[in-house]
Amino acid sequence: MNYNYVFNTAFGYAALLFSVTPFNITRILLPDPDKKKILQEAAIYPAGKRSSHPNALLAAKSIQDYFLGKTKSFPPLFFEWMNFGNMTRLEKEVLYATASIPYGQTASYSDIAEAVGRRKAYRFVGNTVAKNPFPVIVPCHRVIKSDGSCGEFGGGKALKLKMLALEKAFPSASGSSSR
Repeated sequence: MNYNYVFNTAFGYAALLFSVTPFNITRILLPDPDKKKILQEAAIYPAGKRSSHPNALLAAKSIQDYFLGKTKSFPPLFFEWMNFGNMTRLEKEVLYATASIPYGQTASYSDIAEAVGRRKAYRFVGNTVAKNPFPVIVPCHRVIKSDGSCGEFGGGKALKLKMLALEKAFPSASGSSSR
């Protein structure tokens, strides 16, 4: 059975979609000021009914703390909980490379392509991060164009820029990475 947990963040309402046997995060919906929009978006996915689970509450709390500038990295356990579904090995490698971009830093689509051993696959990287089901935990907002410009983002460019600004405003003391 699939469930969704809608919660408030400093950037708006977000949602965590999950299953419980075993516990798996299936998708994270980025914040939006309009709660009704998040509820409608959660209903598009096979998210089942609204509910909570101790692991979902823990993940939601970490995401809330991220949007307050408190969380700089996520526990490795969260990566074990993520359900990558029908993703290919290369798509998973792209998401893990994206997850290794340190808090407060950025990497280009080309940097990620090179990190996964596919130097010219920057378009593939762009398409993969565009489908990232775990934004924030897999920080695709930190992936930018080679010329330093913002690039696209599932939550929109304005949200991407706000998230990058948040990370600049609350820098990581240790330079820790996201995973």
